[in-house]
Amino acid sequence: MIINEPVTVGSVDGNPRYVIWKGRNHTIIKIGLHHHFRKGLTLYHVFSVVTNTLFFKLRLNTDNLIWHLEEISDNGI
Repeated sequence: MIINEPVTVGSVDGNPRYVIWKGRNHTIIKIGLHHHFRKGLTLYHVFSVVTNTLFFKLRLNTDNLIWHLEEISDNGI
């Protein structure tokens, strides 16, 4: 499901470790694909991550350091 809303992400060494979405803390257990792209002068990082119950696609705007939740789905575990 496409969400596209700001979220709080805790990270270590530039890698996301948990996501707080709708007041719930979701601990990331695996980081999948990671890529980056530019839109104008802004660099964005996109991470695909897995928690115990969900898959998240996260985007980080490196200019303002705001994370967005782009997509979410059941991870099938």
